[in-house]
Amino acid sequence: MSAERAGEECTNLGEIKKELVIHLICNIAAAAAGAAAFCMIAGYCSPGNGRGSRPLCTWIFRGTGGITALYCLHRYEEAGACLTMFGFFCILAAVTLTDLGRREIPDMYCAAVVILALISAFTLPGLTVWERAAGGLCVSLPFLVIAVAVPGAFGGGDVKLMAACGLYLGIKITAVAAAAGILLAGCAGAGLVLSGRRGKRGVLALGPFLCAGMTAGVIWGEQMIQWYIS
Repeated sequence: MSAERAGEECTNLGEIKKELVIHLICNIAAAAAGAAAFCMIAGYCSPGNGRGSRPLCTWIFRGTGGITALYCLHRYEEAGACLTMFGFFCILAAVTLTDLGRREIPDMYCAAVVILALISAFTLPGLTVWERAAGGLCVSLPFLVIAVAVPGAFGGGDVKLMAACGLYLGIKITAVAAAAGILLAGCAGAGLVLSGRRGKRGVLALGPFLCAGMTAGVIWGEQMIQWYIS
């Protein structure tokens, strides 16, 4: 092997190592930022601003934030798309904690999703205006009709959350997410009935299940649609 060839291979090996180090640093930084963001959300949204929270739950939430950040980093190549989707997951986390703790979904969370929906028109293109509009109505409108006909069936926060998230996700993923969320809530409710336990004030918070459904829709929505129609 010539000295020139050996020098080229050493250079290439050095560049590969440099890329691996940069990749590792980016992953660590993203995971740390995600964990910190979710920790801040937990401190703000938990009852008593997180005072007296269980250390295990705190670490689980931090780990979830790190995994969420890594997922966004690896799935979305553009920085704008990555940050927009991570912001959406942060809002879902805030909705989950707030609804579990206070049985309400503040309007500011829904407004934040609407703002993200406007931003995502540029950072996550692919959905038409009509798909977003249909997504805003396909679940929230039936929820509203049922809530009026059967008082207590759905809260106003659930209706507004699905309207806002429908604008962000579009009609297909919103419909899949709602179906998954309601199925999860039904299973949890059945489990509570069978075990003889009830939620706070006898009401099961629907928001966390809707958020879980939307998370599943974002990650596996297209596969779930293909599985259903095949």
